[in-house]
Amino acid sequence: MSNLAPKVSVVMSVYNGSRYLRQSIESILNQTRTDFEFVIVNDGSTDNSWEILTEYANLDRRIVLLDNKENIGLTKSLNKGLAQAQGDYIARQDADDVSLPNRLEKQATLLNERAEIVLCSCDIESIDGEGRPIHKIQRVCPPDIVAWYLLFYNHLAGHSQVMFRRKPVIELGGYCENYRYSQDYELWCRLVKVGKIAIVSEILLQQRFHQTSISAQKSGEQEACLLMQVEKNLENILNEALEQNEVKELHGFWIGHFWSAYFPDIKRVDIVQTRLKKIYRAFIKQYLSPNSPQPEILSEIRNSIGQQYIYWLKDIKGKPDWSAKIKIFFYACSWNPSRVLQLLSRKVL
Repeated sequence: MSNLAPKVSVVMSVYNGSRYLRQSIESILNQTRTDFEFVIVNDGSTDNSWEILTEYANLDRRIVLLDNKENIGLTKSLNKGLAQAQGDYIARQDADDVSLPNRLEKQATLLNERAEIVLCSCDIESIDGEGRPIHKIQRVCPPDIVAWYLLFYNHLAGHSQVMFRRKPVIELGGYCENYRYSQDYELWCRLVKVGKIAIVSEILLQQRFHQTSISAQKSGEQEACLLMQVEKNLENILNEALEQNEVKELHGFWIGHFWSAYFPDIKRVDIVQTRLKKIYRAFIKQYLSPNSPQPEILSEIRNSIGQQYIYWLKDIKGKPDWSAKIKIFFYACSWNPSRVLQLLSRKVL
């Protein structure tokens, strides 16, 4: 690698990740874009992760190693990696995920071509511990709508698949070290206020789900951190405090079609509707500038709300509470009448 600072820095933190570490490292080293540095933080691993890292560092000068003598956690380790990184663009990579060969090239090209984009994500393929495909995670939507979804949940669906501009993230103070988990979601919620977030409509990362992952072992703590951020988002935009059950219901409304158990109690539908209307009005004032193509954005948001009601209605199809079903149906119509009429004509509802 030349003495000039690379355009792209890949940042990875490793804690006892030896099982999948080689495949993850090689997925970066074998990228079609070759001019990058690979900053890897060993976060006090007690397995042979450090030996694997030093082996690869001796073979490839693009690798820069940092070694924490004790485990300090992902958030602080990523900030150490950010402080070391020299690139204008930071690509994240987790030690158990696999980047497809053209990931860095495609994401860097998008950031080069569109100055208003501060972060680039992509679609994801989830895989199991043996590398077998589970399903595709497709989150593509217009950049102006990402800010809306981020109010309620991490629409990007992961951390390891993103590339972002280093300067605005450093100016924002990097990752918030009060968040041991969901630190990515917290950062995206700040970053979307200073620039746009784009999602490439192509799978560029395989995200591994296995029993020893943080998502599997710390799911309760992750959810607590996530809901803390949702509460902060909603209270900031509404300028008022919400009860914890309201935060959970609004979060669940938006992720219920992924995991139906998260849909709110159907008896709470009036409260959900009232809150959504207030959030929608507040979002228009806070996020949409006079120069934005507002009719298209507003139509997209309204359609998305209506679609969530439709998902909810389908989920409770066999339940006996007809009054709640009728309310959900009419609320779906109030947001997205054309879609409801379309489904009725096809006898889907």
